[in-house]
Amino acid sequence: MKQEEKKVAAFTGHRKQRLMQENKDYRNFSGQIRGKVITMIKNLYEEGFREFYSGMAEGFDMIAAEAVLQLKEQYEDMTLAAAIPFRAQAEWFDPQDQLLYRELLKKADRVVMLSEKYYRGCYLRRDTYMVSRASMVIAYWDNVCNGGTYHTVKKAVETGREVINLFTGEVITDITALQNNHEPNKPNIKWTD
Repeated sequence: MKQEEKKVAAFTGHRKQRLMQENKDYRNFSGQIRGKVITMIKNLYEEGFREFYSGMAEGFDMIAAEAVLQLKEQYEDMTLAAAIPFRAQAEWFDPQDQLLYRELLKKADRVVMLSEKYYRGCYLRRDTYMVSRASMVIAYWDNVCNGGTYHTVKKAVETGREVINLFTGEVITDITALQNNHEPNKPNIKWTD
């Protein structure tokens, strides 16, 4: 009897500052993104996904973590794993995000601390860790081919993970096509609602 693949999803997306480039009303905009994440999580739950990883950076990661925790009230067997690149990660957040971060960590089912201290490359190590444990990656990526979200999406595609981009609503299967079809630092697809 063949063992069924464990269905695990990981989130990757832009930090708060980059999200605010799209919309200055961050509170309203983050609520719109959270709604899309909730819809995606519900669909994944119906497909058998129960475990969700967040890298817990301010912005999309924490929006996704909030969505998972909100749905845990309805789906008790859903779990949130917080993958932390280094212990003092939240010290660089604004005070409101630091408070949210602490609350999310308290409610997470599992916290994985990948390093005690910051070092160059610790965020990419965290992203690689999450991709290695996930069968699917849910991204909020503006298709700009630089930065941590790009590298995480690229790593996921290269290792055969399914990647769904909530920014465009598309499944990403070939990162090379995106790299070759636009200028660096310029998104070639604009997400509108």
